[in-house]
Amino acid sequence: MKLKESFDDCMSMLGCLSILVIFFSFGGYVCHTLLFENTIGIWGWLIGAVLLVVLPIIAVIVLIGLWNLVRDAWLEKRKSGEDDDSTPPEEARRPVDPYEAAVLPQAQPEAGENAGAPQRHAKPWTASKMSRVMIVLYWLVALAYTVLLLYQCSHDEKQSEETKTAVICSDGMTAYVAKNYDAAVEQFSKAAERGSAKAKYMLGVCYSDGTGVDKDRDAAFRWFYEAAKQDYPDALYRLGVCCEQAVGTERDMEKALFCWGKAAKLGHSESQFRVGELLIDEFGEFDDGIERLHKSAEQGNPFAMRFLGFVFEEKDKAESETWYERAAEALYKMAKQGDPRAQFELAGLYRDGLGVPKDSAEADKWFALAAKNYRVAAEQGDPDAQCTLGELYQKGIGMEQNEADAVKWFRKAAEQGFMKGKALLGMALFEGKGVEKDEAEGVRWLREAAEQGDPAAEEFLKSHG
Repeated sequence: MKLKESFDDCMSMLGCLSILVIFFSFGGYVCHTLLFENTIGIWGWLIGAVLLVVLPIIAVIVLIGLWNLVRDAWLEKRKSGEDDDSTPPEEARRPVDPYEAAVLPQAQPEAGENAGAPQRHAKPWTASKMSRVMIVLYWLVALAYTVLLLYQCSHDEKQSEETKTAVICSDGMTAYVAKNYDAAVEQFSKAAERGSAKAKYMLGVCYSDGTGVDKDRDAAFRWFYEAAKQDYPDALYRLGVCCEQAVGTERDMEKALFCWGKAAKLGHSESQFRVGELLIDEFGEFDDGIERLHKSAEQGNPFAMRFLGFVFEEKDKAESETWYERAAEALYKMAKQGDPRAQFELAGLYRDGLGVPKDSAEADKWFALAAKNYRVAAEQGDPDAQCTLGELYQKGIGMEQNEADAVKWFRKAAEQGFMKGKALLGMALFEGKGVEKDEAEGVRWLREAAEQGDPAAEEFLKSHG
């Protein structure tokens, strides 16, 4: 009997300790979760433990007191016989004679559903039973707590790594803006190794422009591709441009459209414009193209506004003029900031009187500024700018016409493997514009451009047999 009482006391103590640990652990976890977000970190565990250790102690004391009160009341009730109305009076509880017990008939259970079934009496919960339940509860909570702790630790570690990566990438951007390209590439490389999509994209830009590293179009394409796999919108757009212009890959307009379409879904304005332009010009899907152009224009893209004005010229003159006016206003803001593409488009609007009063002097001014800025980009080795500058020389837009200078810039772009540059150089050589006529050399360049998928080169070769 004493052994059983000792066992019950031990189980009661274990139950109380279990409750203490439950409160302690859960409270610590809650405080850690709340305080860690305020950068207090692991101190959240300690503070939570200190703050909440008093609460479980008080709770255990109260539970023990309540348990003792209930137990004493139950024992007192049982002792007085108030808990069992079926107990016979005192005189009925006399010792039974063995003979009488053998002869007299025994009390039979009442007839009914449970006739013949053994009689069972509810037993009150003992301290040991309650303690066992508490221990089971403790282990369940402890298991849940461990899972939450592991999740929290992994989440905290991931957040910490992401923060470090973002800081490294930010340092790279700071160096890039300051034109410290070597340091920028170093930081971008570190961040890219840690999985930063932005850093991968910026490495692609550096390899494309030759800033901080040797110019390498293939490497640029690879980095744009790596960033695009993480759905980085700018990388998706540049990857589409690579597919369009056969930079680091073969020309594939379907892939270009796919990349731009994916970036457009992510809200990339320029991609929405390019998708809309392609849908209308290449695939004849007017309604879908207009929808894409509208989305781009709503984000303030002046080139989408300019294209919408062109699209509605024959369908709705009033709407066309409205879009031209909006385009002129937006292009003017960009042109004032030195964007050569915006300057060129704005000059065209002034030349043709679209959305603005027709003004040849104003058009020439913006054409000249565009040519000047395109020259800066061309001299820095941008093949697209070199082709554009060559075309300006060839047509005498923004400068005096000089076909020889045009061929010089076409050749620079072609020697970089730029598809459009090869096509323009091949045409000039074949026709002898600005250079000594050389049909064989011209055809060679045109074939290279056609093999990369340039539609103008393919059409030229077909038209000239």
